[in-house]
Amino acid sequence: MKKLYPLLIIFLSVLSALAQEPNPTGADLCQEGRLQYVGRLFANPRARVQYPGDGAIDVTYYGLDLTITHTPAYLRGSATISLKSTSDNLTSFYLDLQSANGSLRVDSVKAGGQRLTFLHQSNRLTITPPAALRNGQALTLTVYYQGVPGSSGFGSFAFSTHGPSNDPVIWSLSEPYGASDWFPCKDTPADKADSSSVSITAPAQFVSVSNGTLISLIPNPDGTRTYRWHNRYPIAQYLISVAMSNYTRYDTPFQYAPGQIMPVTHYLYPESMAANQANLDQTSGMLRVFSQLFGPYPFLQHKYGHAQFGWGGGMEHQTISSMGAFNTNLIAHELAHQWFGDKITCRDWHNIWLNEGFASYAEALYQEAIGGRVAYNNYIANFMTNARRALGTLYVKDISTVNSIFNSNRTYSKGAVVLHMLRGVVGDSTFVRILRTYSASPRVAYSTAVTDDFQAIAEQVYGQKLDYFFKEWIYGESHPSYKVTYEYKGVSENRHTVQVRLEQAVNTNPTSFTMPVQLRVQSAAGDTTVTVFNDQASQVFTVPAKGQPTGVVLDPNNWILKSIPVEYNAIITGLPQPEPTVLTVFPNPTAETLTVAFSTLTPGTCILSLVSPLGQVISTQTDSQLSPGRHTRTVPVRGFSPGRYVLTIQSADGPQSAAVLVQ
Repeated sequence: MKKLYPLLIIFLSVLSALAQEPNPTGADLCQEGRLQYVGRLFANPRARVQYPGDGAIDVTYYGLDLTITHTPAYLRGSATISLKSTSDNLTSFYLDLQSANGSLRVDSVKAGGQRLTFLHQSNRLTITPPAALRNGQALTLTVYYQGVPGSSGFGSFAFSTHGPSNDPVIWSLSEPYGASDWFPCKDTPADKADSSSVSITAPAQFVSVSNGTLISLIPNPDGTRTYRWHNRYPIAQYLISVAMSNYTRYDTPFQYAPGQIMPVTHYLYPESMAANQANLDQTSGMLRVFSQLFGPYPFLQHKYGHAQFGWGGGMEHQTISSMGAFNTNLIAHELAHQWFGDKITCRDWHNIWLNEGFASYAEALYQEAIGGRVAYNNYIANFMTNARRALGTLYVKDISTVNSIFNSNRTYSKGAVVLHMLRGVVGDSTFVRILRTYSASPRVAYSTAVTDDFQAIAEQVYGQKLDYFFKEWIYGESHPSYKVTYEYKGVSENRHTVQVRLEQAVNTNPTSFTMPVQLRVQSAAGDTTVTVFNDQASQVFTVPAKGQPTGVVLDPNNWILKSIPVEYNAIITGLPQPEPTVLTVFPNPTAETLTVAFSTLTPGTCILSLVSPLGQVISTQTDSQLSPGRHTRTVPVRGFSPGRYVLTIQSADGPQSAAVLVQ
């Protein structure tokens, strides 16, 4: 999931007359494989989070047969669920299904035509099976229910409109705790069903989209149409989705092998299609890049695609990402989730960085693929700016609120930077092998993972232990603050040597960071770069030089999330600047002009550049002799294609960058 814009989410809730029990026909059982409000984005999704579901059952299949109307807003559904008992003599179990304010009403529960006893209260549907279940014994049941779905967290289930004609649109967004707002489930990512089906009956104006393959489209005598979708792959409950509107369809097929084509299908509002086709055309190229980096696209038997919805970002529903925008980086982010989030799903929300950090980092990898290392470095520098503001551990201790789980600075930016730093530790080729091995590992593929799983695979491929790295960057807080001093030791045995002292300010957890650190010793005769292993708060290293040193650059390639005290900038170049020199851009987003405010400490040449989403430098301003102080510049962007641009400033104090959203 990616949050890019301030969000306005409106959910229309209309009460309707009581309806009769839905007809159960159409369940395709197969064992293969948001009353109106604004600004609830970071609302607590539950008064008390019921997590992680009933451990006494293992769900193997979800089959949803839904009849949905927009006016009035109403859902009638039957959910066929197959499960296995995980204990002996199981006489009752529960599914998660919201009951607050009578939002959803259960009419009956049946198994094999037999009505089962049930109790629906406190957001749980407790069911008594026909007989006590043995450990491993399977049961298939169908829950018949109806009402107006709830809308917690990011929205869960929304009835809205779009376009100049206010055409209706309906969508779901269940992450993290919203699936039970609209269907009965075991509401935990730890229990993935082996397969799923979604059947959607709605007025004929709706094109109804869901996971997997469309197996039939049935016109009904009452003027409705039924879309039947089937998914053969394991799937987490929150990745099951519906998206419905008067969509226009656009196809950009992906040839993943000679003669082998996978559908790539985009469903957009008619008024949006023309403006977004150019970016949609990038999807197949992204699939090729990510397939090379991560392994084959995980759901080749089905499809990939996008369904437009009324939320301000994107959501990685399995095989069909729901999208509120179509800029390059958002498309890349949600596509990467098909590997990291869908194929491999975080086992619990504590480890959400395994979803969001990976997908965010994939944005940088795609920029590298199309724009080279300069584009990649600029993207990472922006992530680092945000990651320095991150509070707490990357491992999310408080998973009770959406805000905590999906904290942008921590979960997204720092998560991406951790992967960048791991790449710096192990090297480029080993890092790609780690990603491919992780994606393919039977231990986690089409299943779930926690950080320990990823660490074990990284260590296996690297051939060395990485305890120090994961302990401090996943379970530790903040980042190192370095001070570097050096002393020239002269010439001994025809070698110039320099004694470099590397010191870290005292941190809380850990007290100091252990990392391999690059040092570049500068001299008139040339530069020398060495890597030292810094595992103490204060440590001295003797390093070679090609001549009498003129300076020492710490981490010249910006591999480490770090800060540097201002008094050390004179000898440590190429590093992020302290707070007085922070680059700011406003308004952001903008469609006309952009004002850039920045500071310099050292006189000299300053170059301001604007880099497009494709990595191209499209605007440059140069000041040949800029004096120290605070400066402002204006950059026109009118007529530029909408998307996420990167603004960079290169001065004698080093590089600075910021993300710019052009509307």
